[in-house]
Amino acid sequence: MDDALRVTRAARRLAGVLRDRVEGPVQAACGLTPKELMLLRAFEGGSAHPHQLADRTDTPAPLVTRALDRLSELGYVERRPDTVDRRRVVVVVSEAGASASAQGWQALSEVVEHAFRNVPEGAFDRLAAEMEALFEAVEASPVDAVSRDAAASPDAGASDGVAS
Repeated sequence: MDDALRVTRAARRLAGVLRDRVEGPVQAACGLTPKELMLLRAFEGGSAHPHQLADRTDTPAPLVTRALDRLSELGYVERRPDTVDRRRVVVVVSEAGASASAQGWQALSEVVEHAFRNVPEGAFDRLAAEMEALFEAVEASPVDAVSRDAAASPDAGASDGVAS
């Protein structure tokens, strides 16, 4: 199995295990999904524009909008007109939202600490550094070069067993 496939497979397996072990306890503690919790934690100074939240959480804008709709229904955030540009909105965290965020973050911390109790000290720092390096290397690769290569050779992915 080549390195890229091994890394992708390991990342998906880890993401699945984390999702299975984290989502339930976090939702039980604060009624939020981990994604909603991360969005609440992305507010700096208690308010932000939706596009800032999307940037801070590396989440597509439509998903941020959907999560803000739910957080608004729960009374955790409020949308207000921007005083500088009336075409935009500013999203403000309510006291209930700040409280839910604190409860959820505490639960998330405890669940993650428990889930990773057998991980050797320093492993997270090393893993994070390696993942960041991989991300930067992939981001630096020109996308259209891969697309041109794949288009030029219809059987390019067939020999490695990876479906396109």
